[in-house]
Amino acid sequence: MRLISQGAQYAISAIIAISKHTESGAVSASFLSKSLNCPTAYLSQILAKLKKPGILKSQRGLNGGVYLAKDIDSITMMDVIAAIDGTEFFDKCFMGIEGCGNIEPCPFHHFWSVERKKIQQWLERTTFAEVDEKMTQAWFDLRLQFSSGVPSLS
Repeated sequence: MRLISQGAQYAISAIIAISKHTESGAVSASFLSKSLNCPTAYLSQILAKLKKPGILKSQRGLNGGVYLAKDIDSITMMDVIAAIDGTEFFDKCFMGIEGCGNIEPCPFHHFWSVERKKIQQWLERTTFAEVDEKMTQAWFDLRLQFSSGVPSLS
């Protein structure tokens, strides 16, 4: 069982990557897709979903691409996950049993209700600034495959 989809994982990685390149302006989906080892068309759809809730903005033209619409200290993990996957994970039964709830709970309902709330609260509190503080440059470079560090804008 996964907490988040592959798309949400790409979105989280993209936010981290974009935040590392804020000084260089907008970052193209093509550059990000190579760095994240993700198809460009798929990543473009993911990035578009991050524009609606105001996480990203885009810029057209020669130096076009996406950039953060707000500071990383005001973007939470939950903001990104909800934009891509929605919040269904936090509303549904752990076992996927229809009708499970407080009136007719499944065997895991009470335990999962408590644990799910803890996970949700952690995701709502954890900002990308905190993630950035905990992530070393070596970890970032290894997993996101940035070779030159800064995208070419020419």
